Amino acid sequence: MKTSRIRKIFFGIRFKFAMVIILSITFSSVLLLFALINQHEKTMKDAIKRQGETILQGISGQAEIYLRLRRSIASGAYRTQGARSTAEGAVQIDQARKAMSSYFASVVGQEAKKEKGRILDIAFIADIDWSDTPRGRRNKPLAYYQYFHRLSGALFTQKSGRYDPLIEPTIVDYFSTTIDTDAHIDFATSSDVQEEYRYLFRENPDFVIVALPLFREKPALYDEYNRYKNTPLDRRNIETHLKQQEMFPLQFISRILAHGSLIDYQIDLSHKTHRRLITNYFLSRSLLSGINYTIRANFKNDFDSRITTRAQKGPVPISDIESLWKSLLNRYRVKRIPDISDAETRYACLSLLRKRGVPIASSQSTDQLALLSFRHDLAGIVGLFLYRKEFFPEIMRSANEIINLTVSILVRIAFIAILFPAFIIRSIRRLSDGAIEIGKGRFDNKIEIKGSDEIGRLADIFNIMTVNLKKAEEMKIEKLRMENELETARQIQAALLPEHLPNIKGHEFGTYYLAQTESGGDYYDVISLGDDKLGIAIADVSGHGVGSGLVMAMTRTLLHIYCMKSTNTKKIFELINEYLKNNTASNYFVTMFYGILDMRSHLLTYSSAGHSPSMVLRKGSIIDLAAGGIALGVASSEMFSRNTDIKEFRLQPGDYFIQYTDGVDESMDSQGNEYGIERFKKALLQGAGKTPAKMIEGVISDIRAFTGSTLQHDDITMIICKIT
Repeated sequence: MKTSRIRKIFFGIRFKFAMVIILSITFSSVLLLFALINQHEKTMKDAIKRQGETILQGISGQAEIYLRLRRSIASGAYRTQGARSTAEGAVQIDQARKAMSSYFASVVGQEAKKEKGRILDIAFIADIDWSDTPRGRRNKPLAYYQYFHRLSGALFTQKSGRYDPLIEPTIVDYFSTTIDTDAHIDFATSSDVQEEYRYLFRENPDFVIVALPLFREKPALYDEYNRYKNTPLDRRNIETHLKQQEMFPLQFISRILAHGSLIDYQIDLSHKTHRRLITNYFLSRSLLSGINYTIRANFKNDFDSRITTRAQKGPVPISDIESLWKSLLNRYRVKRIPDISDAETRYACLSLLRKRGVPIASSQSTDQLALLSFRHDLAGIVGLFLYRKEFFPEIMRSANEIINLTVSILVRIAFIAILFPAFIIRSIRRLSDGAIEIGKGRFDNKIEIKGSDEIGRLADIFNIMTVNLKKAEEMKIEKLRMENELETARQIQAALLPEHLPNIKGHEFGTYYLAQTESGGDYYDVISLGDDKLGIAIADVSGHGVGSGLVMAMTRTLLHIYCMKSTNTKKIFELINEYLKNNTASNYFVTMFYGILDMRSHLLTYSSAGHSPSMVLRKGSIIDLAAGGIALGVASSEMFSRNTDIKEFRLQPGDYFIQYTDGVDESMDSQGNEYGIERFKKALLQGAGKTPAKMIEGVISDIRAFTGSTLQHDDITMIICKIT
C-alpha cells in the first residue's frame, strides 16, 4: 500500500464531533423550546377558558330558560293551552331577558367603562335549531344571533340575526361537529369581517371567544359516550364496553324521536312473537272500533302476512312498516288515532320493542347517531368576546425568555463542542499512523497509547489484530500449499479413471463421477480382458479426502493386477481384501462390485463386496440383481471368503445394466430427506429408450431438483451399459 494514496483530512473528527454535538443539542433544544411555549400557551388558554366559563356559568340557567321559552312560543306550544299560558310564557321570557341583560351589564359594562386594560368586549347568545334546517345547509343549523349591548346589556341583532362572521365559522361549526358539553375556546380576528359588521367590534382587534353550550335539558348521556370512546378496552371493562356498545345507539335514536325528529331504525322480525308484537302495536294506533269484524280481521291478516313476507328478506325498517300501515289504512278506509305524529309513533314503538327485547339496529354509525342526538339536544350557545391582546403579551414575553435561554445554552454547547474533540484527536492520529504501518505489511509494529479509555482499548485491539494477521498470513500460505497438493492429488486421481469408454458394437456406455471434495473416494472402471470379455468395476471407499483417494488408487492398482491373472471374480476380491486388511488403517474399507461381461453371449458373471445392488432395466421394469458380501479390508480372509460368492445374470438386447454408489440414493434435501431408491428407479424408467449418457443426465437433473441448494454430502458415481 502506497502512502501517497491515503486521503487527506478536510473535515476531521473534531469538526464532525462538534457538528454532531451542536446539531443534536440544537434539535433537542428546539423541541424543548416548542414544548415549553406550547405548554405555556395551553396554560394561558386554560386560564382564559376557566375565566370565561365562570362568567358564563353565572347566567347559563337564565339563558337556557330564555331559549326554551322562545322556542316554545315560536313553535306554538303555549297556544294549545289558551291565551293565558302564552301570556305567562311571554312574561317568563321577558324576565329571563332582563336577568341576562342586567348580568352582562354588570360584568361587561364595567369592563367597557375602563379606558385601559379592558379584557371583555361583548357577550352574545345564539339560538341553534336543527329541526328546520334547509336542505342546502345539511351540516349547518338554522341559527339566530343576538348580542348584549356593552353598557346597558340590552339585546340587539344585526340585520336578520341569521349570520355572524366570527361566531359561525368558529364556535357554531365546532359544536355542530363535536360532542362537547363543556365550554369551548376559539380565536378570531375582526379584520376578516365584512364592512357592514365592523361596528360590532372596536379597533379591529384579535379576539378570544369563550362559549358555553346550552341544552333543552343537559343529559349525562354525552359525557358517558365520550368516556366510553376514550377508555382503552381491556379485560376488566370488556363486559361493560359491550353493553354500552349495544345501548348507546338505541338511546340516541330515542332522544332524536323524543324531540319530534324522524329517524329510521331497523327491526328484526324473524320471530313470530316479534311480528305479532308489531302487528298489535300498529293495530292499537288504528281506530278499529265500530269497524265490521270481517274488515277488521282482513286488515289484521293482510298487515301480518305482508310483514311476514318482508321479514324474510332481513331486518325491516320502521319507515317501511309505517308505509305499509298507512297504505292499508287507506285500502280498508280505517282512520288512525289523531294528534299523534310519526315521530311519536316511532318513539312509542321503540320503547315497546326495547322493553320486550326485540333486536333493533340502525344503518347509521353510533358516532353519527350521537352527533344527530347532540344537535337536537343543543338549544343554543352563550358566549363572550375577550381581547386577545390583553392575554398574549405575557405569552410572548415568556416565549422570548425561553428563546433567549435556549440560544445562550446553544452558544455554550458550541464552544464546548469545538474544544472537546482536541483531547482525543492526538490519540486517534497515533492510532491511524500505526494502522498505516499495518497496512504496509509491517505486522511487528506495535501501537503504544497510554490510558484506559476506548482509544487505549482500540490500540490494544489493533496490536492483537496485527499478531492475528501475521498468523493468518502464515496460515494462508500453508492453505495455498495444501490446496496445490490437493489439486495435484485430484489430477492424479482423475488420471486413474478411464479416459475413454470402450467403443464396442452392440454396446453403449455412459458414466458419471462427481467427488464431494477435491479428492474423492469413488472409483469406476471398464477393463478390456480380451476374448470379447469386458471387466466392469465400481467401488466406494469410506470417508472423503486424500486418505480415501489413496485407498481408491491402491484398490484400482490391485484390481488391474489381479484381473489380468484370473477371471474368478471371488478370487480377485479375496486377494484385494487380504492386501487392504493388512496394509490400510482400520477406518478405511471399500465396497465394490466387479463383473465380467461376455460381449457375445451377454452373460454377466459378478461378485459384490457389500456394494449397492446393481439393477437391470428391461422392457419398462427394473430387476434388482442380488448383491451381498462384506466390504474389502474389514474382515479376515476366512470370513470374507465365506460371505462372498459368484453370481450370473444374462442380459438381453435392449437391457440397461445400471451400477452406482450410495451417493446417488442418499442425496439429501435441506430437511435431511433422502432421494431414495424409489425416486432413482422412477428417474431411470423415465429415461428408458434414451442413450445411457442421456439417461444419466435425466437422473442427475432429478437429483439436483430434489436437493436444491443443499451442498453435496457424498461422492456420486454411475455406470450404465445398454445392450443394443
